[in-house]
Formats: sequence, C-alpha cells, structure tokens
Amino acid sequence: MAISRKRAFFIDAGYMVRGGKTYVTLILKGKKTVKRFYQYDPYFYVEAPIERKDDLLQARGVKKSGEIVMPIRVEVAERKVGQETKKMLKLFCREPSHVPAVKAAIPFPCYEYNIPFSRRFIFDMGLTPLSVIRYEREKRVIKRIIGVQQEDPKLSVMSFDIETYNPQGAPREEKDPVVMISYSGKKKGVITYKKAAEGQGFVETMKSEERMLERFCEIVAEEDPDVLVGYNSANFDLPYLAARSNALGIRLYLGRFGGQMKEVKKGLINGVRIGGRVHFDLYPAVKFFGFIGIIKTQKFTLDAVAEDVLKQKKVKIKKEEIWQMWDSDDIGKLCEYSLVDAELTSALASRFLPLEAELSGVAKMPLFDTTLSTSGQLVENLLMFHATERGEIIPSRPGGDAIMERVNAPIQGAYVKLPEPGIYENVAVLDFRGLYPSIIVSYNIDPGTLAEDGGRAGGGGPGQDTGASGKPEAAGHFVSPTGAAFTKSGMGLIPFVLNYLIDKRMELKKQLKVLDKSGDAYVRMEARSHALKILANSFYGYMGYARSRWYSRPCAESVTAWGRKHIMETIATAEGKGFSVLYSDTDSVFLLYKNKQDVLDFMNEVNKALPEKMELELEGFYPRGVFVSKKGAGERGAKKKYALLGEDGRIKIRGFELVRRDWSSVAKDTQRKVLEAILKEGSKEKAVRIIREIVADLQSGKVPLEKLAISTQLNKDPTKYEIVSPELFAAKKMIAAGLVAEKGTVISYVVGKAGKSISEKAMPLELAKDYDPDYYINNQVLPAVMKIMKELGYDEYSMKFGGKQKSLEHFF
Repeated sequence: MAISRKRAFFIDAGYMVRGGKTYVTLILKGKKTVKRFYQYDPYFYVEAPIERKDDLLQARGVKKSGEIVMPIRVEVAERKVGQETKKMLKLFCREPSHVPAVKAAIPFPCYEYNIPFSRRFIFDMGLTPLSVIRYEREKRVIKRIIGVQQEDPKLSVMSFDIETYNPQGAPREEKDPVVMISYSGKKKGVITYKKAAEGQGFVETMKSEERMLERFCEIVAEEDPDVLVGYNSANFDLPYLAARSNALGIRLYLGRFGGQMKEVKKGLINGVRIGGRVHFDLYPAVKFFGFIGIIKTQKFTLDAVAEDVLKQKKVKIKKEEIWQMWDSDDIGKLCEYSLVDAELTSALASRFLPLEAELSGVAKMPLFDTTLSTSGQLVENLLMFHATERGEIIPSRPGGDAIMERVNAPIQGAYVKLPEPGIYENVAVLDFRGLYPSIIVSYNIDPGTLAEDGGRAGGGGPGQDTGASGKPEAAGHFVSPTGAAFTKSGMGLIPFVLNYLIDKRMELKKQLKVLDKSGDAYVRMEARSHALKILANSFYGYMGYARSRWYSRPCAESVTAWGRKHIMETIATAEGKGFSVLYSDTDSVFLLYKNKQDVLDFMNEVNKALPEKMELELEGFYPRGVFVSKKGAGERGAKKKYALLGEDGRIKIRGFELVRRDWSSVAKDTQRKVLEAILKEGSKEKAVRIIREIVADLQSGKVPLEKLAISTQLNKDPTKYEIVSPELFAAKKMIAAGLVAEKGTVISYVVGKAGKSISEKAMPLELAKDYDPDYYINNQVLPAVMKIMKELGYDEYSMKFGGKQKSLEHFF
C-alpha cells in the first residue's frame, strides 16, 4: 500500500507490545477519531567508556517474572550534563519493561531509565498534545512525523452522573443498585427503570438495571465524546458502575478501539483511564484550582462549586432521601435532580476544560494526565520535554535518604515587614511582577549554571545574606547574596523555559486588552494566559521541592535571597523619598501617600535600576485600609491580614475568617458587614450596631442552622484519628446514622446544646436540631470582629459607649 500524508489533532498516547516489538499507540482526531501506531524502541543512557560498547550488549537482566532479557542494540550519543557535554552509550531494549531489568545489570552510571515510555516518545518527537501533527502512514502504521502545528481542537464533551439506592446511607456496590444515570452532551437525558412523571420527556425508562447500564454504554457510543466528564467520578461513579456491571454479569464498555477502563493513581489522586477517550474528573481539578486561587469556594461539593462558579444551585434533595423517593415510585423530582447534576457538571466542564487543555499544551502532557497533576508535576514534565530538546540529561528522581536530607534542610523564606495595626487613609500597593520567576531568569539560576565548586563564590554561609546589595559580581558570574555563583554564559534550562513562559504571557496580556471579552478567542487566550501563569509561578517551589528531579538548595535559597535583597532595597528607596512604608511581604510594598504622581515617579525610578525581566507594578490606590494586630503580638500587626477599599468601591480582603472554611457563615457575614461599614462608610457606630443585631439574633434562636455550619475535610479515615475533635465526633454521628463519612469527606457540623465539650456538642448539619448561642457569640462572631473593633478603640472585654466603660457582654 502507498504511503499517504495526513494531519490530525494529537489527543493521547500509550503503547503496546506485539510480535516482540513496541508500538506507541496514538489517538488522533481528524474528520474522525482514529488509533494509529508507531514502532519505537525504548532506551536509556549509560555513562561508560565507548570501548565497552559491545560488552553492554551482553548485559543480562532479570525481570520480576524471572524472564532473562538483553539489550537489542547500542549507539554512541552526546548529552549535556550540567555545563559539560559527554559522550554516552544509548542502550536500546525490546520493550519498556526490559529497561529497569537491563539497567540493574549495568555496572556504570545510568540515566533516563525511569521515564514513562509514551512520555519519552512525546519528548523525542517534540509533540504538543492537542495540537495538529502532520505525518506519513502506511495502513495504520505511522512511518514519519513531519511536523507539529498549534491549533485549537474542537473536542466533543459529554458529562454524566449516577444515583444509587442507599438505605444504609453509604451505597453498597455488591447489593445496592444504580437507579438512574443522567447525561448531557449533544443530547441530554436520564435513563432509569421506573416510570417517570408525566411531561418528563427527557427520561428514558428501561426494563431493568442491567438494561439501563447497557443503554448508557450505547448512548456513550452514539455521542462518541472525546472527553467524558464526571464529578468525583474516578472515586465513585465509574468504580460503582464497573462493580454493578460485574455483579450483574454484563459488560461495561465506555471506551473506543477496544480500550478498557483502568484505575490509575497519581500521587494521592485517583483517576480512571478510559481507553480511546479522555476521562475528566472535575473534582481533583477544582481542588487544584481552589488551592492556587482561581476559584474561591471553601467547599468542593458539586453544589458549592456550581454556586461559586456558575451562580447556580442543584435541586435540593438530601442524599438520605434518595432511596425513599425511589421506593415511593414518585421519581419525578429525583429525575430532575439527576439531570441538573449532569447539566451542572457539563457547565463546569465548559469553564475548566479550556484551562486544562491549555495546561496540557503548555506542559506538553496529555490531557488526561494533566487533569490529575499538581503544578510541580506539570513543571517537571515541561522541563523534561525541553531538556530532551536541548540534548540535556534528565536527572533521576531522588531516593529516600536524599529526600529526607532535603526535607530536613529548609530554605530561608521571604522578607516581611509587619504593619502597625490601625486604620489608614491613602494606601498605594506596589508589587514585583512575577518576582521569583523574573529573578530566576535575570540571574540565570539553574543547577546547570551553578559554579562547579558547589555554588559558593566565597563568603556567606548557606542561607545567609551577605548584605543588602549582595557580593560584587565575579567575572562571568552572577553572585547571589548567599555567595552562590551562576554563569552568565549560556542560559540554563530553567531560565530558558521560564523566559519563554514570561514573554508569551506578556504578549497574550497585550492581545487580551483589545479582544471582545464575550468572544471565544478571548476565552481561549485568557485560559492560555492562566496556564502560563500557573506554570511560571511553580518553578521556584519545584526547585526547592524535596522530590524534584531538578532540586537545588543553592538555587532555591538564592532566589529567596535575591528576593529579600530587592524588596529591602525598594523599601530603603521609598523611605529615602519620604514615603512611610506601612507593610511589605515577599514581593509587595504598601506605601502611605499624599500624591499619586509621587508614587508613580518612585515606581519608575526603581524600575530603571532593575534587571530587564524585573518590574515593579502598581497594584492599586486604596482610599482606606484596616490592618489588625497579631494574636499575642502586642502592637505588632498580623502578616497577610488586612482589608483595603479600592477606588472602584470593591473591598480587597486578605487573611480574615471570611475566606476560611473552618468558620461559620454567620461569623464570616458579620465580619464582612463590619468591614464594609468601616471601609465604605467610615462608621464605627454602624459596625457596633451590626454586631449587636447579630448577637441578639443568635440569642433569640433566629439564625438558620445552615449559617452556623462549620466545615472541615477529613484527611484520613475517621477510625484512625487519635486526636478528639468536633468534626470527628460529627463524623461518627454521621456513620451511626448511615451517612457517608470517610477520608476526603467534608464534614459540616453545628455546635448544639447537648453535651459537655464542644466536640460532644458537634452535630452533623444533616442531623442538627438546635445550636448553642453562647458558643457562636463567644467563639465565632466576637473573635471574627474584635480584632477589627480594637482598632476603633474597643476590645473583647470593654468598649467605650455613652462615656462609660462597659463589658462587651454587658453591652449586648
């Protein structure tokens, strides 16, 4: 058959072994989605004398199965290690599982023997997931990849959700059936096996649970989505569907090309790979986006995330009511509830899938793997891609002893100037744009550019600054305040990658300013900008992460040392210009000003003296701000705990209880209202009135239980906790009532009246009947507001009112 040329979007890669040869399997999307094969031999590098080349071919490794394996060929290759280029031997094996066995039989240093094989192929071929590849093929085998071109793929998406029978609270997969499955894609609907209410045309009724499961597989095949989306589907929906299918003796097939479901684990995150499709579980993704601040929700249930992101809510049904509704045969509301879950999942996917797709493209990692990855894992993958591109050896992962040594050697952090607590007028906030990334690029900080004497250029012990201005630059080197020296000749791998990310994001930000915010181009470009920012801001942490391939203590501590140097020099310059520096933390400076132009002139002067990649930016002018004292710190202000009123009337809040999950809504809402009264209206009288009214409502029992709930996530199984806590007591009460309470569950509890200790009084929100007003007044509302009220002349024990000193309790 003649060789033909094709182009298609590259979706995913795996591998298979057939006839003693290893083939990379590529999922490609053109006019239709296909599976293609590329014969490719796995390999690793050996640092051995070239004359030992033939000897290495005789190396005999033993697999765990007892099979004896040998290399199939050897080549000479040049690779760069640090600043030195070395000749190495590239040893090829028949299949990926042979690599570790052969490596164990080699008496020389070995490299790149633990790179996932499909990822190895992506690196070597310079592929970018979700971009177009042009290739030549003969039948289904790719003979040559010609090129890669960035385009935006049109991925088809289908979401789904299941409801289970749960008379015991937690459904039992061996006994309790799936009662309905909802989906939303090109079409949307609910499949079940009981008659729905009149007018619910979206419901399709099957004769049995078995037929319902089979019909769901048929619908997935008919819709043929590239991406199958669920919410917590890797932990619950898919494993439950698989278990029920096994129990009923039927085949559950949701993939393409004969691909089966396979459970995978990536660190602490569970995933389910569906052959031929991308499975996107939104739950770990939204937790990741919450951690890095893209979304603000403090709870990660579907309902909470949908309300925060989409401003939509689920149909209200308690989980323990599902089995009762099913048994009643009146399943109309349950069908509506199930469909809304699938629709909300679909709507959330439309928000987060573009960002995941951009992260996939930027990090050079297939989309499925991206959705399960931490920012550090994305950074590592990107560095491995570019190390291959630059002909550099990819460092090995560290072992146990090295990890412990790194963990026990923490790196000195950022400089912080604490504020004097109080209420201030006219605050200007300036911060360094991408401080740590710009420092890494400006000073070429990389393990490969570090001076060969261990990074020291004389003076300055580990972690110690040598002075605000650092040491004079050694010839041909940047010398950090710690004494570490980095060569100026040849950009290191990490600065090289970061430089590209920074420049690309700056280019995108300029383009975003002129685009229509409602258009598709803006949405894609904004997602790309977010992806670049997420990765760029993760490089410093990755260099100091104990399990990093590119860990370097001299590098990481030099980044923070240069950060301290630049922020302290900026403070000194500001004070020299007559500004009062109210507060400074890591990369930001808060100035009290009289004239805005003076602030802008100061900023421009600082920027003239900075390296090219570094820039001090104006974050904003704030007419009024409140800074509170640190607990037990006397007159010292708290770090990262302030509220600022912007010129647009919005309030910027950092560190107060209202942004924490472990405080009740009543405490957060009261704190927000008090801050608004002080910052927007300048009225301490209104602030006092707000506190008095909510305390009165609490004492009279008027506050709804939902506003009193305190939420905490269980980090391990409730039976394995050694410390007694309110959430543990609440979890045990949930289990006793047949409700789900396991590792990862977010427990929402109310402190009730019955019990001696707070822990004993903790009652799950689902079971709570009353609340303890004294607890919420003295342990929630007053602690949330009194640090603010202190700056107005009040404290927790007394406040001046009507010319008399009265205790706070008396006042209320």
